Amino acid sequence: MKSLKLRIKKMVQKGFGMGYSGKLVIFVPYSVPGDLVKINIKEQKKDYAFGEIEDVIEPSPLRTDPFCPYFYDCGGCQWQMIDYKSQLNLKKDLIYDAMNHIAGINNLPLQDTQGMETPLHYRNKVQLPLKRLKNRKIIMGFYRYNTHHIVDIEKCPLHLEQFQNVLSHARTVLQEERVTIYDEVKDWGKLRNLTLRGSSQTDEILIVLVTRRKMLSRTLAEKLRAGDPERVVGVVENLNEEKTNRIFGTKNFTLWGRPYYYEKILGLKFIIGATSFFQVNTPMISKMAQQFINELKDINYVDHIVDAYSGVGLFSLLSSSFARRVTGVEISAPAVKDAFKNVEINEQMNVIFREGDAEEILPELEKPDILILDPPRKGIGPNVIKFINNTKPPYIFYISCNPPTLARDTKILIENGYDIEYIKPYDFFPHTFHVETFTKFVLKGGK
Repeated sequence: MKSLKLRIKKMVQKGFGMGYSGKLVIFVPYSVPGDLVKINIKEQKKDYAFGEIEDVIEPSPLRTDPFCPYFYDCGGCQWQMIDYKSQLNLKKDLIYDAMNHIAGINNLPLQDTQGMETPLHYRNKVQLPLKRLKNRKIIMGFYRYNTHHIVDIEKCPLHLEQFQNVLSHARTVLQEERVTIYDEVKDWGKLRNLTLRGSSQTDEILIVLVTRRKMLSRTLAEKLRAGDPERVVGVVENLNEEKTNRIFGTKNFTLWGRPYYYEKILGLKFIIGATSFFQVNTPMISKMAQQFINELKDINYVDHIVDAYSGVGLFSLLSSSFARRVTGVEISAPAVKDAFKNVEINEQMNVIFREGDAEEILPELEKPDILILDPPRKGIGPNVIKFINNTKPPYIFYISCNPPTLARDTKILIENGYDIEYIKPYDFFPHTFHVETFTKFVLKGGK
């Protein structure tokens, strides 16, 4: 393959560094803006190419030593080679670039990225694929980037510290038990995945085992629980019978204890079920939640708030003291079930939930005074946009995990009469290129 020297100019989506060789754009994993690197071209198209670092000739002042021994092998992180303060600045740059190139916005009210004081041990969920080798040893860890090769990991510095004893013990138990491990190539075997969920606030852990066939026993569950009997509150078997890359199936069986754990955010208590979506970084979602509360205090009491893509009801319940009624819309049945329970335990009886796709449910709802949008990475769809155009809610709060789709949707909202008051990035995923944003849109003349 062709070898050349390259100066890295900037970071781009997917977390790659980018440089130019003449008119050819070259993307290089694990490079840092300011690096002078010697690279090998691994793949070349007409206008761009992908390179692999052979040597860092002149390291960037932003470059640092990765703290995890698995970093260059494991696909879980992309940016450990960048010092943390610089990561925050680069994530802001990614948002600005997306807004500039996709939405055509230059004068952007983009605030600094809100980071963590200690950006370690923040992930409240860890999902580990498994494999049994020919020598019968079980490995579990994370996939190498862009492959399904499992990197066996003894300890991850990003997941909650209280997970470690349970994971180490689970490795030993599963090694000793005669449990067949699923092979996705052969479509054979039973145990597909080990997931831990938990809270540093409540000190609870939930164990979830994903299987191809219903096959686990209470005896096995009790053995796994013994990894930390004070913290483990439940062991759940999730059944996923399909030949798919999707981790969870639709059926859960409680093997021991309860099928959920408790989380606490700003004084509210939330049930989080085995397969319900919840943000993986509790300290940072708490910061964003406080920003949202501050905004509601400034707006004052309203009649109706709609929370689209509402999950287990976090923003719906945060809204309840600031509106006569709150309607949450969520497509996931398990999350809606948890959300109704969360209404009860927090005694917020002016909150209701509708189960279904926001694209189908929103057009049926009355005009909101405030609309909360927290869509998946693909952003909002045409019927949600049509609902916004028909009802013109005075305020929209848009939570996004994907700058390109945020930029696309921002352009549409601006074209339909909204101004951006600000975009506030939050670092929910330290040491990766991912960034979460909280954007406030205000209807022109609608305050």
